[in-house]
Amino acid sequence: MYICTKAAMRAAEEICVQRGGSFETLMERAGRACAKEIMKRVPHMEKQRVLILCGKGNNGGDGFVIGRILSEAGAKAEILLTCGEPSGLALAMLGKLPENVRITRGMTPAADDHTLAVDAVFGTGCRLPLRDEFAALFNEINGKDLFRAAVDVPSGVCSDTGKCSPGTFKADLTVTFGAMKMGLTSPIAEPYAGETVLADIGIDDSCFTGQDFPVPFMMDGETAQKALPPRNRLSHKGFFGKLLVVGGCSSMSGAAAMNVTGALRSGAGLVKLASTGRVIDRVGASIYECTFLETKETADGHISRESIPDILSAAEGMTAVAVGSGLGVCGDTRELVKELIALCGSKNIPLIIDADGLNCIADDPLILKKADCKAVLTPHPGELGRLVPSLPEDGDKHLYDELNMSVSPSMPDRLKAAAELARETGAVVLAKGYPTFVTDGKRAAASYTGNGGLSRGGSGDVLTGIISGLITSNKGKNLFECASAGAYLFGRAADKTAKRLTPSAMLPTDIFGG
Repeated sequence: MYICTKAAMRAAEEICVQRGGSFETLMERAGRACAKEIMKRVPHMEKQRVLILCGKGNNGGDGFVIGRILSEAGAKAEILLTCGEPSGLALAMLGKLPENVRITRGMTPAADDHTLAVDAVFGTGCRLPLRDEFAALFNEINGKDLFRAAVDVPSGVCSDTGKCSPGTFKADLTVTFGAMKMGLTSPIAEPYAGETVLADIGIDDSCFTGQDFPVPFMMDGETAQKALPPRNRLSHKGFFGKLLVVGGCSSMSGAAAMNVTGALRSGAGLVKLASTGRVIDRVGASIYECTFLETKETADGHISRESIPDILSAAEGMTAVAVGSGLGVCGDTRELVKELIALCGSKNIPLIIDADGLNCIADDPLILKKADCKAVLTPHPGELGRLVPSLPEDGDKHLYDELNMSVSPSMPDRLKAAAELARETGAVVLAKGYPTFVTDGKRAAASYTGNGGLSRGGSGDVLTGIISGLITSNKGKNLFECASAGAYLFGRAADKTAKRLTPSAMLPTDIFGG
């Protein structure tokens, strides 16, 4: 299933029509699909009194088709033209309504005894905030005891971001078409959308994969499973690769430990941690399956540049390298990360860069492209903003205000920034958040697993370890697929853990038992 912005959906429709379809056919199918879903939930249509609120564009055209179908099924239907006279294809669909369908113009229905209301006013074209007269109309209908259905997107919801206007139509059922609209996946929009159904109207997957900007597909268990190499009784550790983890400092030894554990739990055959003696003593006290490369330490507890030759030598024989968890940022670690990028680029070794590894190259992320380094980057919104300075910081301000949380970039902004970064660096970019987006600049995936229990320090280190382990066990191949599967499996394990321990009580390491 693909998750679309308004622009991506419009482009998919255009591609479908260019390949022999028609907008009239798409509208007819959309209206029929919505009417079918309504009739599944509202029985005895001959007893129903239906009010269909219609705009003057394509969403209104869908509403006219719904009115025709429900009327033919026996319902007493009234069409309320809320935006004036329709035009274009919508006008043609209005002309196909049977004579027994009442058409009313304005904001006040002719009847007040309706049992079912359908919102076909704005769809994906809604501009926020709603005008007062629309907010008043929708609030009146929201307050009545009747079944409410929305066509494509409830009026008042931004189809791209999920922001909701005061007075938004509150649906029991939303039928959306062709692909899931990104805004409908927002936790703010969910209460207004009610039950959301995706209807097939004949727009196939190639209409989304053929676009200039990557349209994300939703990760699921079946897709993630493909990134897990099979194991049998003939398997041995050499089959599943060797990973070098470079990270940890005196104040963040736990980050390195969680990275290593994630890699071991996700299938890496052999894992070695390169870090200072103090970090190794702490990690080795509880993790027995890992080997170690002890490095020299700076005065402030970071890996010293004096150990860079030893680390590079160890990296040469590895299937993959991960750097950043608990690393810290200083002149020594900046030099270390850049040397690892150069080595991995020259030896074609995948490099997974997280946390302080990203901060060490924030001033020049294009170093990855220059070194021809095959990399996976795993930034949270703040790190993504440092790597892509043009990323807006207040894209979801309305949403986050409602949740009493700090501001974070909107879903489309985050995906766009991740795709730009992927194209500029040649890396696979995993943009953490809800959802987590993964893109190589051409393809994109979205993972909607995970919960609020992950909103604590250490979660990213576990995720990086899982991704690193998957890449290692895949012999350093399929970086996009492994990163996407890692995000999904990490969140899926967290969801199981939250049921067992609650989101408030769970810790990042608890997911290994989830």
